[in-house]
Amino acid sequence: MANPDQQTILMEQAYEEIKEICHKFQEDSGASDMEVKTLLRELARVWEKEN
Repeated sequence: MANPDQQTILMEQAYEEIKEICHKFQEDSGASDMEVKTLLRELARVWEKEN
């Protein structure tokens, strides 16, 4: 497992990558901010169930 500093860096990188994916999805699909937020909430729920 990564040490705390590495984990922070990885979390920041993941955040930026997810944000970029969401922006691209929104541009490509025309989804509203609310639709993107709903999608992220649904993904979080699935993640909770699987882990």
